Amino acid sequence: MASTELSRASIKDVAREAGVSTATVSRVLTGARAVREESVQAVTDAVQKLGYRPNQLGRALRLQSTATVGMVVPRVDNPFFPAIIQRVEQQLHDAGFEMLLCTSNDDPDLESEKVRTLLGRQVDALLISACDAVKSGPILQEASRRVPVVQIDQVTADWEGDFVGVDDDGGIRAIVEHLRGSGRRRLAYIGSGDENSSGAARSRAFRALVPGAPMRLGAFNAQWGETAAIDLLDGDHPPDAIVCGNDMIALGALRACEARSVRVPDEVSVTGFDDVELAAVLRPALTTVRQPVQGLVDEAVRLIVERTTGVSRPGVRVTLQTELVQRQSA
Repeated sequence: MASTELSRASIKDVAREAGVSTATVSRVLTGARAVREESVQAVTDAVQKLGYRPNQLGRALRLQSTATVGMVVPRVDNPFFPAIIQRVEQQLHDAGFEMLLCTSNDDPDLESEKVRTLLGRQVDALLISACDAVKSGPILQEASRRVPVVQIDQVTADWEGDFVGVDDDGGIRAIVEHLRGSGRRRLAYIGSGDENSSGAARSRAFRALVPGAPMRLGAFNAQWGETAAIDLLDGDHPPDAIVCGNDMIALGALRACEARSVRVPDEVSVTGFDDVELAAVLRPALTTVRQPVQGLVDEAVRLIVERTTGVSRPGVRVTLQTELVQRQSA
């Protein structure tokens, strides 16, 4: 295998392969000065070919950088976040960074503790999915005065820094239009509380599209989905469609339908949001809204790399489009 030899590649080897000076290689890798585009490409190709990895200790001493990025997510038992984490780690690795991961367990106090721990580890930047739109704000404002902070998927109120998310309104609209187009008239909604920005945006969108429809707001998990769906199905006017704020809630709703011997989709349609891997293997397979995980991560990591190389600009808000995935449940 060539991995042992590749790991011994030096900056001189990269310069020789790229046909540039070692100083040019250093400038490309550190972003310390502007370099011609063709030189950047030549160095990038050489780094990938040789498997070169910068000496991170030396880099930290030169640039006062640890080449690490801290990441905080609300939970890891929601399959949406492991998919995000896996791609973030790979993209950061490719950019020359290592990732330090923490979870907040949807607790703003624990989230603050984790952020301070990561700052104490001298991370170069933070990537975070804020668990509370209001209560997460102070710690992230504090952190942003020390390192670049990029928020992903869920964001705090009045945040003026970088954020990458999706068009939650558009995703809910696509679901509602699909259900109405298939003849459903008694729509109901099960979602999370309004503490996090994604939950709030999706419930707000449904409320605007289907005024007066029954809504049950609780948590982004299957247990809540089952409890809320049973409550709806046992009511005097059960719905013929249940719109769920994420796929885990939808999983719980499907369990409730099975428990009450309600046929899906013959008697009631069930839809989700996220399109985690589980959605395609459920029976019936789940109609849902696909979030562009690859796009979310790639944009977020791009913004982090820009900030850590000294790019100064106002914060940007990147909103990516979702996609309706039609399967058997609706």
